[in-house]
Amino acid sequence: MTSTKFENDEIDLRELFASLWNGKWLIIFCVLVAIAVASAYLRNADRRYTVTYTFQPTSNDENVPTFSGLGGIASLAGITLPTSSSSDFSKYKFLIKSEEVAASLLKDERLVKQIFKTEWNENSNSFEKPQLNMLGNFKKSLKTLLSGTQELEYLPPNAARLSVWFQTTINISTDRETGFLKLSSESSSPNLIESIMINTSKITDNLLKERYIANAEEMMLFYQTQLSKARAREHREALAKLIAQEDQKLMLASKGDYFVAEPLTAPSISLYPTSPKSTLILALAIVLGTFIGATLILIRKAMGA
Repeated sequence: MTSTKFENDEIDLRELFASLWNGKWLIIFCVLVAIAVASAYLRNADRRYTVTYTFQPTSNDENVPTFSGLGGIASLAGITLPTSSSSDFSKYKFLIKSEEVAASLLKDERLVKQIFKTEWNENSNSFEKPQLNMLGNFKKSLKTLLSGTQELEYLPPNAARLSVWFQTTINISTDRETGFLKLSSESSSPNLIESIMINTSKITDNLLKERYIANAEEMMLFYQTQLSKARAREHREALAKLIAQEDQKLMLASKGDYFVAEPLTAPSISLYPTSPKSTLILALAIVLGTFIGATLILIRKAMGA
């Protein structure tokens, strides 16, 4: 009985291959149509390039003064002690995508107009709600019908919108081995992304520098006050060392170009488009065309049976 079952399976398999072979021209036709559709998509699709920008910390933890033993005194005075470079680097990663940085970037009208170019009206010289085409109106009506959500009132570009755009467009990652910070994005306007990366990184670094300078001046005054009150020799030596280290770091912050994050290399744009992937799309078109053709043959065979 088992032998008969295997024979039936073998016969069915042979019949399947025979049916597919007899309908090979339909499969070939479906493959050609799929390739034509994929080719039309590739011809009209935007070529996207990958932009990367890598940063390294400007200093290591060895160059940052240690404040063990003074944390309690500083907290009583209502002063926050300066943090280590690794903590500053974490703050940099968080701050670069914040609304505070976006608000500063918003002052560059040229970049903002390019980012939200579909909303900029040259005639009225202002941002306006973009007009939807027939397909866009259909999608909007369908979404409202299915979800019940009403369309929100149009908001011209602001810090919140620019911050969201930055977070969705530019990827921020940290290399586990080196600790380097990497900004990357895939865009059809790589030069625009490059300019945004350069500007946002400078704005973020300057904000952290300004905060540190303001805090450091307060800390220097605090150290000097404690030094005048200190009686123990060890305490006076420790405070004098902290003042010297803090003064050195304050001088570097005031004169240096980079405070927290320094570009490891210049921003790089891929030589060739990284999206869409032509080879992958054409290969998927061949597979899909073969599958559709084989399915049609099997349906036709089943209906004929």
